[in-house]
Amino acid sequence: MTTRIKMFTKYCSTVLSLLFISTLATGQSNLFEEVKKLYPDETAVFTKYYLDVDIAIEKDELVVTSNRIEEKLLLTERTSMHAKDQIYSSSFEELSDIEAYTLTPHKNKYKKEKVEAFKETYDKNSSVFYDDTKVLNFIYPAVTQGAKTFVSYTQKHSEPRFTPSYYFQTYIPILDGRYKITVDKGVDLDFFIRNTEHIQLDSTTIDEKDRLTYIFSVKNLDKIEYETSSPNIRYFAPHLNVLIRSFKLSTGRQPLLEDEVALFNWYKTFIKDLKDHDSNNLKPIVSEITSGLSTDLEKVKAIYYWVQENIKYIAFEDGMRGLIPHNGEYVCEKRFGDCKDMASILINMMHLAGIDSYFTWIGTRDIPYNYSKTPSPIVDNHMIATYIENGKYYFLDATSQYSPFGLPSSMIQGKEALIGKGETPEIVKVPVIAKEKNIMLDSLTLQLNNGIIEGFGKTTLTGYAKVFNSYRIITKNEESVKNYLLKLLAKGSNKFILNDYTVENIENMDKPIKIQYSFNINDYYNQVGNEIYINPNLDKSFIDDIIDEDRNYPKENEYKYINHIVTKLIIPENYTASYIPENSSFKNDVFGFEINYQNTEGAILIEKKFHLDYLLLEKQDFEDWNKAIKLMSQSLRESIILTDSKS
Repeated sequence: MTTRIKMFTKYCSTVLSLLFISTLATGQSNLFEEVKKLYPDETAVFTKYYLDVDIAIEKDELVVTSNRIEEKLLLTERTSMHAKDQIYSSSFEELSDIEAYTLTPHKNKYKKEKVEAFKETYDKNSSVFYDDTKVLNFIYPAVTQGAKTFVSYTQKHSEPRFTPSYYFQTYIPILDGRYKITVDKGVDLDFFIRNTEHIQLDSTTIDEKDRLTYIFSVKNLDKIEYETSSPNIRYFAPHLNVLIRSFKLSTGRQPLLEDEVALFNWYKTFIKDLKDHDSNNLKPIVSEITSGLSTDLEKVKAIYYWVQENIKYIAFEDGMRGLIPHNGEYVCEKRFGDCKDMASILINMMHLAGIDSYFTWIGTRDIPYNYSKTPSPIVDNHMIATYIENGKYYFLDATSQYSPFGLPSSMIQGKEALIGKGETPEIVKVPVIAKEKNIMLDSLTLQLNNGIIEGFGKTTLTGYAKVFNSYRIITKNEESVKNYLLKLLAKGSNKFILNDYTVENIENMDKPIKIQYSFNINDYYNQVGNEIYINPNLDKSFIDDIIDEDRNYPKENEYKYINHIVTKLIIPENYTASYIPENSSFKNDVFGFEINYQNTEGAILIEKKFHLDYLLLEKQDFEDWNKAIKLMSQSLRESIILTDSKS
């Protein structure tokens, strides 16, 4: 058996390490008092947070089981949030040996009170139409300050490619955490230990006859603090993923997740014959929508737009149906499907049009792993279609309802795509779309009238700026549209009033959205004697948006973009500009802005651009970000002074 594992041996004793020993001699109350001192602001800590996995070879089959133990000490009287608990399972995980109880303080000991009632329901995830995940709900009895809650259960994992991962740190402090894996020596494992640079992680290997046991343990870890705009917890939480590369059979070795080819060979079994499935319903549709089109690219585009418009995306997860698409004819009849179904009908329709395309597995940006290093189903949670012409890759994700042809959905930017070409897959990285493709351009004309700004604007949205806003603008509810446009276009102050508007190209995927509107802002500028003071920078985006120096985790951005605002301030009759702010600008690798003023006849032109050039803003970039924001905020507060020349 071979193992690829980086051993961590650094660990130093702390107060709590000794505490568990002293507790045995001096009583359970000491544990509560000491933990309470160390975590005065916490409502609870995990005193045990264990996951034990067993991987055995039985009759040339892998048998994977796991046992989870969680013991929680309640530190305050606010116990209601910890009284309820849940256990998740699915068709891939057979649940058994459930034990749950409360240990209530009683005469310097604990009194055990078992959970009597368990209620099973299906997971009602708002983003998933049907999900076979089951939830076992229960309530711990007699929870009180100083009590412990305990739950233990076993799961048998029917698919060994889904060997459970373990997180060494959670949103509750962990006093004692452990991930133990016991495995037959005929199993070839690979461990991927992530984000552990800032914690102390112990690892031990025990060799006993035909089995090996790997133990990874942590002590006394603070909780993960929630921070707004953070990426998925996988990006920063210390955790461990396990891959079973292969295992020994009586006749040789059986590859499982040796490399991306082995993964693809498994995936291929889910899409067999789907591409060339004969569909009587789809043939006339394909013929009609491609009629008169001379090139393959035009036909692919027409098919892509037809699926976007006619097939409703509904997430559907039910055992192996979470992996296997329906055929195109079925999807066409039902007029709905999940990501796999939409990829299936796209590829089936292109095949009927005589055009080759490929099933493609990919992970969204919630998942930081890649196929090159971790060829496993933990890398992906999504499926799309890929069309290739003259070396250019078109990543077709029809679940992104308003994405124009040629623009990959935002959530797969920068991700590795596993493209099912022939017998060997091709791994290609989806491009990150440059900020110059995603622009919100706002052209304004401002007139001053007795304390009121009367404005006229024209906003143009391209790229992802169009896609993300389309979801809210394309609706039959006119009131909802106006309310959303009020938020999108509002500027100056909370006295902004949107008078009227028109929207163009909302249904045309290939053209930018154009919004023309008029507005008023009351009491925005000041008039003192013969002088008018007005700040023409009505858009205050990111002003004072300083990142706290205590922030630990990156900030995530949906897409790179440019906001470009051109403002024409009409100078009132008899007035001249006696003060115009200086131009200012700043640029680094992640952010930039420029504000330029030009005094013309009868008007002042103000051009402001700012851009975000990142998807993840890392901690090392926070200082530069704050410098840029401080400089821009100072510039945005500058006012123009207009003086009445005849007073």
